[in-house]
Amino acid sequence: MKPRPFLISFILLNAGILFSQTDVQFNVLGDLGFSIAGDKSHYYYNEIDQDHTAARIKLSQLNLIAKINFDEQWSFNTRLLLERDKDLSFDKFQIPQLNLQWLSKQRKIGLTAGIFTNPFGSFNEKQLSTERDFIGLPLAYAFYVNISDKIGFMEGMGDVNKTAIDGSVQWGSSIIYYGGYSAGTLFSWNIIPAKINWKIALVTGASNLQKRFNDPLNIGLVSRLKTQPTYFWEQGFSVSHGSFLRNSEVSNQLNNLGQFRQTIIGTDYKLGYGFFEFSGEIMWAHYSAPVFIFEDNSFESATDQHPQRLNNVAAYLDVKYEPPFLQGSYFAYRIDGLAFGENDNDNEPWDNDVLRHSIAMGYHITQNFLIRVMASTQHVETKKWGQGQRTFQVMLTGHY
Repeated sequence: MKPRPFLISFILLNAGILFSQTDVQFNVLGDLGFSIAGDKSHYYYNEIDQDHTAARIKLSQLNLIAKINFDEQWSFNTRLLLERDKDLSFDKFQIPQLNLQWLSKQRKIGLTAGIFTNPFGSFNEKQLSTERDFIGLPLAYAFYVNISDKIGFMEGMGDVNKTAIDGSVQWGSSIIYYGGYSAGTLFSWNIIPAKINWKIALVTGASNLQKRFNDPLNIGLVSRLKTQPTYFWEQGFSVSHGSFLRNSEVSNQLNNLGQFRQTIIGTDYKLGYGFFEFSGEIMWAHYSAPVFIFEDNSFESATDQHPQRLNNVAAYLDVKYEPPFLQGSYFAYRIDGLAFGENDNDNEPWDNDVLRHSIAMGYHITQNFLIRVMASTQHVETKKWGQGQRTFQVMLTGHY
């Protein structure tokens, strides 16, 4: 059952009465954007809807973030979000964060229960637009590959073969869900404060799942070890493993949905040098997935005994420069790629390799307003799209 807005409001309004030492903190954030994109753009490829590639001004999202500190050790955290649904209508309401957190008095260990930030990698920590240098997400979080949580692997999913399951055309999924939140229980340990931190979470499924509570209930494990060898170098090591297939109108053809899993192993880094910062992630993803045959609208007969083993690699590098002559500004460049291994049936890549270049600049107009500009160009292997998926975006963010 999803939490209801009135329940959250009730908790926030009455917390001060119930807890004499309660400290309530509120923050609001809103994004107003402008976008124009190439004629081959699509939400599942570059986050721009195919019917809105012309110049467009849009309200992208509104956030209300609240934190209730009951005392020095216990706190309640929530985030209410209203955003565009797949870059279309502005009516998608979510509660992406809702958790209770306990920290030891020395801040060495902590426990979090509820819905919290997925600890995999470093990008998931940047949930709000004020924490991101680029408007668009890295490919690992935004580009949909040929694996769906309802039918598993299918060649040409979405753009070539359009299969509707439960009334929705299947486009696949990103390697990691763009929302970056998971549900479950998280344990954190500051092994050496400011030097080594470890997080491990038991969650409801693999990191590519968008829905946190599914039928059947999937199980996953996510962990990250963050180290800081020197003051200018941070390095993280992450792993995620969990089942991802959900019940659908065709899933009764399979015997055991829990056997189909995704595993991700990754490392993230951040290096500082003068006015420059270098950061990014590298991740390897492995899937054990059923094979869906488009022509038959059914699964491959041997898929239960021999699931398809599929691999891909995602990596991006961000280079950021903060000029000393204009405080509050930055310039950035990102190179971003996806590469796919061969499938077992025809020894061909199971999806198309992707390479994207992006440039961005940003400026804090005031303490409460940030403006960002981003342009990107994207090449998809085997597709004769040229500059058809290029984008230009401007985003004004107000926050308090």
